Amino acid sequence: MLLLYLVFVVIPFIAFSYYIYKSVLALIHEKQKKNEFFSSLRSENKQHAAFENFANKYEVEKYALYLKAIRNIKVDYKTNILDEINKETNEDDKENDQKIDSILEDIYNDNQYAEHNVIGNPQTSWMRKLPNADIIKLKVMLLKKTILFLPICNKIFHDKNKKSKLYNNYYIDDNMSRDLDIQCDQFLEEFNFIIYEANCIADKWGETIISDAYRIFHHNKIKISEEKKKKEEQQALLKKQKQKEKKLKEETEKANLLADQIIDVSYKNLINFNGSVFIYKYPYVYPCTHSYHATSYTYYYNILPIFL
Repeated sequence: MLLLYLVFVVIPFIAFSYYIYKSVLALIHEKQKKNEFFSSLRSENKQHAAFENFANKYEVEKYALYLKAIRNIKVDYKTNILDEINKETNEDDKENDQKIDSILEDIYNDNQYAEHNVIGNPQTSWMRKLPNADIIKLKVMLLKKTILFLPICNKIFHDKNKKSKLYNNYYIDDNMSRDLDIQCDQFLEEFNFIIYEANCIADKWGETIISDAYRIFHHNKIKISEEKKKKEEQQALLKKQKQKEKKLKEETEKANLLADQIIDVSYKNLINFNGSVFIYKYPYVYPCTHSYHATSYTYYYNILPIFL
């Protein structure tokens, strides 16, 4: 009877409980993976916004260099393109973005500028006519644009390579899948255009600009990681120091309280010691009389200054 109970009740119950346990763990793990995926998408969107913002400023500054070199027109659009990229946006930045959008419309409507930017032989590009100072500025801007482009480009093509897996696991739907394909095509076009513009600025620079940008990006990533680690260590050290100071303060307060209690008890003991009467206003010897069995005795006590 006991054997039948174990076979038909206990063992099936244990097996069913284990199955439920594994299923719940799988669901939790899948949910964590989805949260990580969409979290990376949000981070990617921020990076993409930073790239788009810089790319727009780059086009405006490039147009200003074109006007200066080809039409002898000097303009300053004040894009602050070489300022810190990852700073928090404010109202001035939003107004500046609106101004840049307006300038971009004028650029797109400049037919002569569009003709001069038709993809062709890089050696005949108008960029070759720039003075050395402007060439250096343009190279710095294009390199910075490439550095911003690389991480989101890698992420897009990484998702492209595992698109079927993302789709089958319901990470993305049909619309997101189509958007991913479109983004990959756009980024591949941008990738090739960066190489072309690099060749327009300098001979064969297109062969090395991607590796140059990746090397700088990797160096900056390590530097940021080290600075973050150093900052965390400083914060931990500061927190530890504050805790140490707090503990020392508490111990000092306890010691002072204990000292006050000891002094108070000692003071009371001296007052009531053997029923004797103390005159303690001044630290001198005072004669005091105490009658006992009709006999007069004289006691002398040296009162310490600590009890004044």
